[in-house]
Amino acid sequence: MNIDVSEEPQLQNALPDQATNDTLFFDDVMTALAAAAPPGSTVKIIGFERADMFLRAGYKTVENEPDVTIARGGEREFEIARRTECGKLILCPTHGYTAAASAVYRARDKAFAIMRRGDKPFAAVFDVSDIDDNLASLFGEIVSLDLAAFDLTFSAYMRGERTDERVTSEVTQLVAALTAELKPLEKNRTEQKRVLLKAGRQAARIVEKTPELLHGSGAAQTAEAFRMLCAAEDRPLGMRGETEMLLGAYVIDFYIKSLTSAKPEFPPNNNKRIDSVCEYFHADLPRACVYASPIFPPNKMRLYEYRLGEFRSDQLKRITALSARQKSAWQVFKRLYPDDGYSLKTLVDKTDIGICLALAPDVFTAETMLSFLKQTGTLEKYIV
Repeated sequence: MNIDVSEEPQLQNALPDQATNDTLFFDDVMTALAAAAPPGSTVKIIGFERADMFLRAGYKTVENEPDVTIARGGEREFEIARRTECGKLILCPTHGYTAAASAVYRARDKAFAIMRRGDKPFAAVFDVSDIDDNLASLFGEIVSLDLAAFDLTFSAYMRGERTDERVTSEVTQLVAALTAELKPLEKNRTEQKRVLLKAGRQAARIVEKTPELLHGSGAAQTAEAFRMLCAAEDRPLGMRGETEMLLGAYVIDFYIKSLTSAKPEFPPNNNKRIDSVCEYFHADLPRACVYASPIFPPNKMRLYEYRLGEFRSDQLKRITALSARQKSAWQVFKRLYPDDGYSLKTLVDKTDIGICLALAPDVFTAETMLSFLKQTGTLEKYIV
């Protein structure tokens, strides 16, 4: 597979042109493989404990230049698979559903997470018998698209553009329907898996059509800062879906407060911010300098501030409705844990939220309301 990606940092979030060929969806990996290549073809498998079923079907397993690469797991396994030169790519998500059909994927530049682009997967396999046991994380991944859709709309308004309301409608309907369908299924894990798988397929198709949604929220940015903090301090970290779900509640509340009361304070101090990224997250200085989001020039900032005031009521209406959906989802989210959410008390240390929220725009590039709030100086007070 030839991955179309530049290592130049300024291209880290470049998105591919919209592909015309949709990723095919299957219920099991062998059916997907048969559609991709005939028996006798070579395959490379990633994330599978054994190769028996592929060998019995007449395929040959190789390490280099296979006809088909098959990756089972989440985004880490998907990234490994994309590095392989191959004819076709099949992704079998046990989690990371939202990334299963998109050409955009998240990779790593040492401490920093970056977005890259590559070939679209030929197929994605959604197998109900192969779902990760952490159902709360699966739910969180899907629900997190709601905030990403808001941030996508907000950034478009700040640029003087408008987004396709169809995308927001599809996401909000998916989140509301999924929450309602899971609510009466408390502790019925068999049915919960079935419902989550169906929603995961829908989420993957939405992201395939609108790849900007993938990790395009303030919660995704804050979760990356939190991941870097945990790595720097050698602390355990939950799965992405549950971390973004937890941090999303704080980000949404912060957005609402900012839209109702916050005013521009003073330009951000990028030198201080870069030093803080190195201090708290153990990032090396050259990369911290490159990934720090540049400060807007005065004319651009004044235009953005005008648009914020002009469209404030519309954005506040959107984020208030989103908050209501998130609160309903939160109750379902907790019940998906065997301990009814008791373990959430220790998953994220609240004392870390301020610094992670403040530095998030400088550790993961995305056009979000949080990135804009950095420009207003609103986040500086949380850097200590």
